[in-house]
Amino acid sequence: MSNNDIDSKRPIQLLFRSKEAVELYTLSSTSLSQPAASHPAAKGGIELYKGKTTFHLANPNGSKVYIHDPSIGVLACDLSSNTSAITNAKAAFLADSKSIQLAKCSPRGSYLVTWQRPIKTEDGNDGNLKVWDAQSGQLLKALNCKKATLDTLQWTYDESLVFHMVTNEIHIYNTDEWKRVGKVRSKDVASFSLPTAKGYPKNASAAPSSQTEKKYVFTVFCPSKGKPSRVELLRYPDKMGRDSSTCIDGANIPSGPALTSKSLFNAEEVNVQWSPRADAALLLTQTAVDSTGQSYYGSTHLFLLLETDPKNPTAGMAMNVPTPPEAGKDSNGVVPIVSAAWMPNPNISGAVPFGVIAGKMPALSSLHHGLSGEPMFLLGRAHRNQMDVSPHGRFIVVGGYGNLA
Repeated sequence: MSNNDIDSKRPIQLLFRSKEAVELYTLSSTSLSQPAASHPAAKGGIELYKGKTTFHLANPNGSKVYIHDPSIGVLACDLSSNTSAITNAKAAFLADSKSIQLAKCSPRGSYLVTWQRPIKTEDGNDGNLKVWDAQSGQLLKALNCKKATLDTLQWTYDESLVFHMVTNEIHIYNTDEWKRVGKVRSKDVASFSLPTAKGYPKNASAAPSSQTEKKYVFTVFCPSKGKPSRVELLRYPDKMGRDSSTCIDGANIPSGPALTSKSLFNAEEVNVQWSPRADAALLLTQTAVDSTGQSYYGSTHLFLLLETDPKNPTAGMAMNVPTPPEAGKDSNGVVPIVSAAWMPNPNISGAVPFGVIAGKMPALSSLHHGLSGEPMFLLGRAHRNQMDVSPHGRFIVVGGYGNLA
């Protein structure tokens, strides 16, 4: 059974957390034909947990909900059984988890990673960044991370490898034994990004067989003061940079140069959005303050990174995303980027397109080609700052939120 078949059989569920409780609402697939009063959600949700909580987290496969009560710790509510039989969990699912402040799941929901404030111990190793088995709650690994973030630890989309960022390096481990299988050397690396899913077009021959060596693309961002910052598109195990290496049977094997890189002259923050096929990435860069004084929100730029250059299959490609001529420019002739989003369905034929909202308000919304970046269709100008696409790419919502609401 395919993932699409499984998703089509699952009900639509909404998870709510208030000051008093965490509730689960299940929506009927025939909601359009039912009166509002008879709709299941109109009768109230199922109370998963009653009490004050600090956060809740749903497993990507929909089997569990993790809830944090600071007086108990992280609890788990099983959703795989009939929802009417769900009872409140009173015992901590994760041991010594009262102090946990952040948590997230791995792409397929097999692992949990949590962060809490570092605590000095006698041996000096507090291990405040922890990896847990998402089904049993067993502690698998404890690492150190002073900064309040979970982004220093990321899994590949199939969860076969886990990447851990440390000072000037990213260490790569297999998830079964936590044995190091590679090391990325990148001076001043501040962040990196891995795609959390990888799909293929229908009847595609690109899907690798079980005997084919899997390769994983990722980006690294290296900011710099006084000179341009840098973003590199890398690929494990063959294109991680000349100072990087993979480890096979205890031997370090040098890796090849990066697929491609891009110098960024105005970039303090970088947001990476991956194509649903995990072979391209949108790079939205931003500065906190616009030195030209044209924008209260700082300056923004949009780039497209490709794993494969159409003209050179052995290398990647980086380019500026061209904006339509109709997009409004500021006084310096620059088109500010408001938002960007990929069509999330990998099964469509041809290149996967992406949407962009750009220009001074009222901003212009447009759809762009996933390989050339060229605009293909204009959605019009309006006071909008967010683009959302339905999972199958059939519907697009262009809305104005925040100060535009």
